[in-house]
Amino acid sequence: MEQLLTSEMSRLSATLDRWTDKFERQAQHRPTQTAVISGTGSISYRELSARSNQMANLLLSRGIGRREFVGLGLHRSLDLPAALLGILKSGAAYVPLDPGYPAARIEQMISSAKLHYVVTNKELAGQFPDVQAICMDDDSLAKASTDEPEQHAEKDDLIYAIFTSGSTGQPKAATVYHRGFENLLHWYSIELTLGPGDRTLVISSPSFDLTQKNFFAPLITGGTLILDDCQTYDISRITALIRDHGVTLLNCTPSAFYPLVDAAAADGYAALSSLRFAVLGGEPISVPRLRAWLKHPNCRAEVVNSYGPTECTDICAFHRLHRGNLDDYPFVPLGREIPNVQVSIRNESLEILPDGEIGELCISGVGVGGGYLSDPERTAEAFANSIYRTGDLAKRDPSGILEFRGRADQQVKVNGFRIELGEIEIALNLHESVSEAVVIACQNRLIAHVHGTPDVAALREHLSNRLPAYMVPGEFCFVETFPLTPNGKVDRRALAGAAATNAPQINSGVSMESRVLALWSEILDRPVHDATANFFDLGGNSIHIAIIHVRLMEMTGRNFPITELFALPSVRSISEFLSPKCENAASATAQDRARQAQAGLSRFRRPANR
Repeated sequence: MEQLLTSEMSRLSATLDRWTDKFERQAQHRPTQTAVISGTGSISYRELSARSNQMANLLLSRGIGRREFVGLGLHRSLDLPAALLGILKSGAAYVPLDPGYPAARIEQMISSAKLHYVVTNKELAGQFPDVQAICMDDDSLAKASTDEPEQHAEKDDLIYAIFTSGSTGQPKAATVYHRGFENLLHWYSIELTLGPGDRTLVISSPSFDLTQKNFFAPLITGGTLILDDCQTYDISRITALIRDHGVTLLNCTPSAFYPLVDAAAADGYAALSSLRFAVLGGEPISVPRLRAWLKHPNCRAEVVNSYGPTECTDICAFHRLHRGNLDDYPFVPLGREIPNVQVSIRNESLEILPDGEIGELCISGVGVGGGYLSDPERTAEAFANSIYRTGDLAKRDPSGILEFRGRADQQVKVNGFRIELGEIEIALNLHESVSEAVVIACQNRLIAHVHGTPDVAALREHLSNRLPAYMVPGEFCFVETFPLTPNGKVDRRALAGAAATNAPQINSGVSMESRVLALWSEILDRPVHDATANFFDLGGNSIHIAIIHVRLMEMTGRNFPITELFALPSVRSISEFLSPKCENAASATAQDRARQAQAGLSRFRRPANR
């Protein structure tokens, strides 16, 4: 294995240029072209090169360079790409620290990574205690040299450390090498044929692993990077960004993409017509949620199912979905490996299993990272002989296609039987009327949460023909949306705590308050009876708000900004605002609601899709 890895690394070094050099060539070739757009501002390739050189030289002047880790505490903004490039040009590695995280988690991350510096701005500097802030809006940066520094990171140096959630409750920082990231960017740019005409929209957090490649891939191929500068998920705003900027590439979780598709359906998906690729990752894809869009004449896009853990440079396998191959498999394949990365299916003793047998998916090759920062014990548990154990179950068919079969840690014991929840979910998703399904085990019973239109009897019969009786859920809960974790994945813990009952349906013949209560019950997937309760206290998040915003506008025929829902966080206040008799005489002035909205946003700033 060591000889194989050495051979792959040598071949990679011979074929790939340093990706930062590729960016500088683009800056020389197209200096006045727009490199980054954020909000109403933009920056050219020449300006971005100069500003990132200033940051690199400022860091070097303070003794920060190769093999150093620097915190990165910025929202999506024009400052962010310059800070990222500057840190990497100095030879250092970056550690994203999302300013939207709770203070205790930020302090824990800074302590765990042993950070001494964080690149931020004056407004956010106070959120990063016990470190020295290097501010993008400080005079010292403006005075730094714009010459490109001579020092560079090498392929065997680390490029970043991304914190992931830990099973012990303590987040762990997974490190990635430059060689693995260069390999990823090389494949990504070629596979998606990225070029100067492409516009990549980033709506995910700088702290999310899938975000990283999207910061840099446009800049090494002469394209334009577009950053959503708002910290809440707003379907209308994101759709407008795609339409107004002619976005060709979007990368996010499936759960964050589905609402965009649903909202675009009313206009024949015209708002998404510029997309060439929707790269989805982080959780399984539901083809029924995407079928109508992919088959529509206004769709020219492909969906890329991307698979890979943070510990192995984001993507190790992929499968392209388009209107012509949606039914080639009864599942959505993980696909095949990207170049210079190997995937194997192994048993508990790490012996390779034959094709067709289910085992643990393991990864080797240049994408394997450097383990967990300052945590040798957890590194030793997950990495062995240059192999990373993902904890995912999978199998490979004779043609080489990989199929995801659930998480090893989703094996549960119900009534004495060991059950793989992923196997039940896969069987449910085979039903023609099921768009998406998530199964949980709660109090020694199985509960299936289903997005779709089938009845319980049809589902039971469908599952009984495929699974033993002890694997057929005893309860079914039909949902409109699933609760999400901060990373945009389905929150199974939240489902475990939700009532396994059907949500009440909206009845247009009842009062506005009753209709909004029913809508909240539907979206939150549990009965809501208190018209004075705060939406966020009930577990609502910004994706829920975005869906409710669209539904309320459809329900009432009124067009209003999403910020009103942050200013009016109870059913009663929303109902009073939306009632026809109150349309021209709202209980609060526009100025009052603006202040209330700001308070709501500051209380609940959920960075999209971390």
